[in-house]
Amino acid sequence: MAALAVATWNIHSCVGLDARFAPDRVAQVIRDLDVDLIGLQEVGWHHRGESGMDQFAFLERHTGLKAYAGPTKHSERAHYGNALLTRLPVHAMETIDLSVGKREPRGAIDAVVGVQGREVRVIIAHLGLDPWERAKQVGDIVSRVAERPELPTLFMGDLNEWTPSSPRLRRLAESFADVANPRSFHARMPTLRLDRIYVTGGLQIPAYEVIRSVLTRRASDHLPVRATLAVP
Repeated sequence: MAALAVATWNIHSCVGLDARFAPDRVAQVIRDLDVDLIGLQEVGWHHRGESGMDQFAFLERHTGLKAYAGPTKHSERAHYGNALLTRLPVHAMETIDLSVGKREPRGAIDAVVGVQGREVRVIIAHLGLDPWERAKQVGDIVSRVAERPELPTLFMGDLNEWTPSSPRLRRLAESFADVANPRSFHARMPTLRLDRIYVTGGLQIPAYEVIRSVLTRRASDHLPVRATLAVP
């Protein structure tokens, strides 16, 4: 088994709990995590942060990881959405439109990375705020994973699910073999398990943790979730 270090984090457009726009602080947290890949949500300008700044490019320059953008919103001033940052080779990557009706545009990144000669699928998503919206989004993701059952798959992100008995979480539990789901929100006093890492196809999660430090409690309203995966 090969070890793979991963993380997921909603970075709140690089605006921390002190209301300060500090992309350098977010980059420092990512460097400190020391992971092979990380999935980010709320990257870019969206009524927060600095208009016109390319946060995707900034984080690539200041973390040493290659950034792959999955924007869900575009404007003349900036892009906004999900990102994959990784030191691993990326063999394929596409974006998925998870938008439902007239709700806020949502999406996911669907990538295939190389891990010591083995291909691993990585899906990074930020799901909607309404239960019916999330039900369709979870269904879309589960269906996509089922189309390629031979690929070990990692699905992670801010799922906006906080009820343990949620039908959406039950469906994910039926489709994925293991999950990392510590309390990660709100960063000041985390009580909700919004940020999750799921695996299937032979992947295992021997260990996971939520990262609580002076820096992470200020950098965003979510705490990063880090996991070590075993890859067959």
